[in-house]
Amino acid sequence: MRTASKLLACSLIAAIVEASPVLAQEVGEGRRLAEMAFASLDRANRGFVNRGDFTTFGSDVFFSMDGDQNNRLELAEFMNWDYGMLPLAQEAGQEDAYETALRVVFAFWDRDGDGSITPREHQLSLGADFRRADTDGDGRLTREEFTTGFTVMVALRAAINPAPVE
Repeated sequence: MRTASKLLACSLIAAIVEASPVLAQEVGEGRRLAEMAFASLDRANRGFVNRGDFTTFGSDVFFSMDGDQNNRLELAEFMNWDYGMLPLAQEAGQEDAYETALRVVFAFWDRDGDGSITPREHQLSLGADFRRADTDGDGRLTREEFTTGFTVMVALRAAINPAPVE
């Protein structure tokens, strides 16, 4: 990734992280969808997901995203996979911001900048996202940690419902 692109991506991620406290208080449809995603991870209804749950989920998602089954995610495959929030973005008139958020996440997950995400890059990225979201460092994500800290959920929700500029 070129320096200018890296700076832009870093700025966008910083804005997303800054929006996290606002998203924690959000009670709208984006929050509900993030909570549904968490519930699908927490199949045992324990109130948390551990690293193993998260890794299994990530592998399943990667497989479902890889439409041509070539063991690589191209940008088009990544952009076409439905996180369930596109209708919210459309309704809010935030389709461009939603697409930008997806592109930024893709750019970060494409660790070698070759235009595709391998299973290993996906695994490494999800691991980093897990550690970032695990604010108390206990190796588990609570519903709150997941909904307010998991990069994809935060990025898409921030794109749909941007925090007001003060």
